[in-house]
Amino acid sequence: MPRRQLYAKVVIEVAKNGFFNRLIYGKEGPDITADEPEKRAFFRFWEIAWNKRFKLNGLSLIYFLCNLLSTAVTAAAYMLAVSFYYTLSKGISVKDAIAASADPRAAQVMYYMGLAFVTILFNVIPVFSAGPFRAGMTFVTQSFVKREPVFVWHDYITKTRSNLKLGIQAMIINGIAGVIDLVTVAFYLACTAKDSNMAGVMPNWLLFISAAIAIFITVMLLAMNLYIYPMIVTFKLTLKQLYKNAAIFALIKWLPNLGIILLTAAMVLLPLLVINGYFAFIISLLLYAVIGLAFTAFLHSFYVYPILKKYMIDNPKADRSGGNNSAAGAAGDAIDAADSAADAYAAADNAADNADGADKIDNTENAEVPDVLR
Repeated sequence: MPRRQLYAKVVIEVAKNGFFNRLIYGKEGPDITADEPEKRAFFRFWEIAWNKRFKLNGLSLIYFLCNLLSTAVTAAAYMLAVSFYYTLSKGISVKDAIAASADPRAAQVMYYMGLAFVTILFNVIPVFSAGPFRAGMTFVTQSFVKREPVFVWHDYITKTRSNLKLGIQAMIINGIAGVIDLVTVAFYLACTAKDSNMAGVMPNWLLFISAAIAIFITVMLLAMNLYIYPMIVTFKLTLKQLYKNAAIFALIKWLPNLGIILLTAAMVLLPLLVINGYFAFIISLLLYAVIGLAFTAFLHSFYVYPILKKYMIDNPKADRSGGNNSAAGAAGDAIDAADSAADAYAAADNAADNADGADKIDNTENAEVPDVLR
């Protein structure tokens, strides 16, 4: 055999069975019988996460590269808010405030820990995100939750393209809201800080109301972003319907949403508290890139999809009067249709569903179920 053909054969075998194939496609999991009772949610979550661990690693790395600009914007928004705080409260820059502190090194470490925490939290809960790419990752993790067959790279790119317009719109709106929220929190902290130039500007009762509003807006913003991208990849929605539904879900599931937000925040904060010094900043960013983005997206999909299924997919009272009829939406539908026709597994699944003759609401992606209630 010629040397060139031998090299080509070796490369093909490595591509089929090597590390990167496992990273992107994972390996076959155990067979699931039809009569096997469904496990409790906790055990089902960890079973899926373990079986898809290599796919989650690959997905996280892919999205991390696509999301670098959003990560930088989040860091810049944090720096802007901190600078705004010191300008209002002390009339000095952040650098001068750190130098004037009792322990400048400790103050600088705290600054970078705050930078890492806010940057990671506001990206794993996608207040700041590369919108279309976030939609692609959400589709993949939601398919994991539904135990539907999915090709990570192919479906990630396909859903990124088909949700381009709405993903960009959500990215811009959420980003602006995120910057305003961070600056608002900085303004409140400047008004309540000891020895602040803003002390006494607002009466205590107004400060209390301002604190309640700031907390409510922050939690509301984070909670809405748990639902925005899952709805983008599941239903045909206008921008108005998208945010209307997200606001409704943020309110009617207020306590569970708050629990998921606190759990996510604790996961982000843990390495920053356990590891000391600048090393904590580096380790947190590595975990964020290698597994954090996809794992938290999977966690949020595992939490959100049953809610969408209950209130929108399986709800006979749901309003089905709307839909995205724009040219971009039509182009996205055409892409989805072509890709579905090309995939053998999708054709097989559709044939099986048709054979069952179920009279349930269509629960495939991009089903036209725009609003939660009439």
